[in-house]
Amino acid sequence: MAFDSQTLFANLAERERVHGHHSAEGQAIRMLGRALDGWSSANLGAADVLDLCSQVVEDWLKRRLNRSPWSVHSLAELLRAAEAAEFLSSSEVGRLQSLAELRAQLPSGAPAQADIEDIMATVIDIVEQHWS
Repeated sequence: MAFDSQTLFANLAERERVHGHHSAEGQAIRMLGRALDGWSSANLGAADVLDLCSQVVEDWLKRRLNRSPWSVHSLAELLRAAEAAEFLSSSEVGRLQSLAELRAQLPSGAPAQADIEDIMATVIDIVEQHWS
């Protein structure tokens, strides 16, 4: 399936309009929408998008796990805590761990465009599944 950023962005904007942006998920979706817009307009590179996605997931999990927004927890620690709290399933944790793996690739070269688009779609999908 082709990555259709315009449709995905319109979908996110509508979901935010319907559900609001005050919840942890709403704030995450708002930032993911900005990352998506920046990527599709070529204003953000692969490293920028991966950093934004990672920060979004960290901030989202900190809010959902009632951690201080200033706490210093790695993405891996937050994912383990979310799985232990039964907030995220093991398959969701596995899917989000690929974000950390892509970020680790950055010093040796930029990931493929398809990988960046896949991780954005994955993060959006998981956050949307938990949006009530």
